[in-house]
Amino acid sequence: MTESQSMRLADLQRPPWAPLAWLRRHPVVVDVIVVLVACVPSLVAMIYRSGDLGWWGYPLLAITAAALLLRRRWPLTMLVVVAISCAASPLAQPGFGYPMIPFAFALYAVASLQPPTRAFIGYGVGLASTVLATIPYSLSGTTPPLVALLDPFALIALIIGLVVRGQRERRIALHKLVNERIENAASAERARIAAEMHDVVAHSISVMVALANGADAGWSAHPERARAAVGKIAIVGRDALTDIHRVLHILRGADAELHDSLHESGLNLPTLEALAATYRDAGLPVELTWHGRQLPDDPALRIAVYRIVQEALTNTLRHATGASGATVTVTTTEDEVAVEVTDDGAPSRGERATGHGLTGITERARRHGGDSAAGPLPGRGWRTHATLRIGGADA
Repeated sequence: MTESQSMRLADLQRPPWAPLAWLRRHPVVVDVIVVLVACVPSLVAMIYRSGDLGWWGYPLLAITAAALLLRRRWPLTMLVVVAISCAASPLAQPGFGYPMIPFAFALYAVASLQPPTRAFIGYGVGLASTVLATIPYSLSGTTPPLVALLDPFALIALIIGLVVRGQRERRIALHKLVNERIENAASAERARIAAEMHDVVAHSISVMVALANGADAGWSAHPERARAAVGKIAIVGRDALTDIHRVLHILRGADAELHDSLHESGLNLPTLEALAATYRDAGLPVELTWHGRQLPDDPALRIAVYRIVQEALTNTLRHATGASGATVTVTTTEDEVAVEVTDDGAPSRGERATGHGLTGITERARRHGGDSAAGPLPGRGWRTHATLRIGGADA
């Protein structure tokens, strides 16, 4: 798969609220907040009634806090520890009920991070722990704290955890599907390029080489035949261009906007200035800038540069919402050609990143020993950048 075009999981979801995004980047802070919310109320109550209670409640609360801090690493194990600590709390602190908030946080961690079966097992462990904790009360003849078979805190935590896990699995599945489609698009683009080379160019070049060898061998003995062979070389070359046009017409038949320009390829390819003028006529102001040397006289490289610019501008025309213009910059050095196309439009979420056009740009750049990258600009706009090595075709 083309790594530069593979989509990240974060690209498939909307940017989170800024404070929430900050908390996601600092999970330790979230853990501390969870421990404070779950344990501080019990700690305050224990301190307030310190004269009536023993000291066993403090170690149990410390065990609960430590387990909540480690709930991401060993969710189910820590849930069992929290459930037992919460169930034993009324025994160490007579008059206190079962602290269900710590158990709810631990249950949420299991439900959101592990399979649903383990979440239900965890819920059962918490219920069984509270039931078993009533046995000492029954043996002593004391009325135990009320046990709720359907505790609202635990049920809410279980449901929210299952929903969060389901959404995450859906995003992961969508991420996998999108990247598979990108991989298939890349494979299709490589197949198209291979078809062009094998079915048209390779065959025609083989014929022209054979004619040239025959003309060279018979130039002295049969000059008329040699001149005829040279004339056939030109005919075969023109037929090869016609075949290329026909193959591209078939491959790109589904793309109506590119269909009209398929007759222009090879040495007949328009200039980038003419391409920019075409998009200006279509309503997209395009500014073309050249830096460095002129493009080398390499037809394959010139075609690749032209198609990359064409794909990028087509992408802008199709998907950039509210774009007031695009800028094309071509920089040529001794070793490489760099192409950059930027616009100031607002892309619809995921549309540009999953298009076949960007995959085609990457494949054309790699065919010439380079690479490409595309993505949103800070604030607003889109940038497509490709580098092609001079003399690096099929490197």
